[in-house]
Amino acid sequence: MHFLSLLGALLLLIVSVIAEVSTDVFYWPVGAIQPSILARIAYDPASLKSELLSYHPPTDARDGLVRVGLYTSTTTNSKQWIGSLVSVASLVGEDQPTLRLHLGPAGDVYHISASSTGAKATGPQVELVSSQPGAQPHLNRPVIVNPDGGNTEEVVEKSFLQKYWWVFLIMAFVSMSGSAEGQG
Repeated sequence: MHFLSLLGALLLLIVSVIAEVSTDVFYWPVGAIQPSILARIAYDPASLKSELLSYHPPTDARDGLVRVGLYTSTTTNSKQWIGSLVSVASLVGEDQPTLRLHLGPAGDVYHISASSTGAKATGPQVELVSSQPGAQPHLNRPVIVNPDGGNTEEVVEKSFLQKYWWVFLIMAFVSMSGSAEGQG
């Protein structure tokens, strides 16, 4: 019995390690020829938990802008750069960056964005953003109408008092205020 529980725990550990995926995030200064590694991130697309394995902020950026992104493979290109342009100040300094990994339906990273948190943090933060399908229209639903072709929902007509209550309020205010001729 003890051996079976130990074997089960070991199998569970192996499955959890296999489920984690890691990706490299690069920074590419505008004037540079090639990118450098910014961070290595391990994440679990099922539970949306992530771990920052390493972080190397840019040191060689002369301009105020760097490209942050990753290499991905497509059907036409095996190594395609995907990224966004951010300021160097959002990656270094007192304000630690937040790296957002946008995950596709298969759990792979299709876009990376970086922004400054605006608060002093202990280190860079990582957020996983999963793609969720939008609202779907209800197509091919029958429209229910009355036999005469009108709408099935009856619109209740308001009474005279419900429509013009505000007029009575103004008349009461004016009558209570009176005139200034009688006082003297």
